[in-house]
Amino acid sequence: MIVSNTSPLYYLHQLGCLDVLRDLFGRIHTTPQVLAELEAGNAQGLNIPDISGLGWCVIQDIAVPSFLDLIPDLGKGEASVLALAMEHPGSYVIIDDHLGREVAKAQQMRVTGTLGVLVLAKQSGLVASVGSMVSQLLQSGFHCGRSVVTEILRLAGEPGER
Repeated sequence: MIVSNTSPLYYLHQLGCLDVLRDLFGRIHTTPQVLAELEAGNAQGLNIPDISGLGWCVIQDIAVPSFLDLIPDLGKGEASVLALAMEHPGSYVIIDDHLGREVAKAQQMRVTGTLGVLVLAKQSGLVASVGSMVSQLLQSGFHCGRSVVTEILRLAGEPGER
């Protein structure tokens, strides 16, 4: 099962390539908490994807809602995505939040983020340039360190610093 958090959905939509999730994975799952975060962004006037209308995006409740409160520093979206992934061993989690990624790794989950999805999309021939997309993300408020950008560009076969 592929489980996505809010920020990858938001940022891939901003880049106009949300469909790479479908093209790479076929179907993704997310939670009502992620949907609520997207709807809150929409209410603030942000350009938000309507994932409820995507046939390849399944919105799924978690079975043990008490997990949402176990790590107070995680947002409801991150916690719900991790809970859903824990309910389905072998899940692949798409999450950008640093703490969320650390929790996922500690639970032996496979993890990537928005930038990792872009690398996979480049390797699959779905996008031409990761570097230009990373530049767009950074200009739109996406946060990551210079070393992460350098590594992503290396993995994408696009040497150079942006």
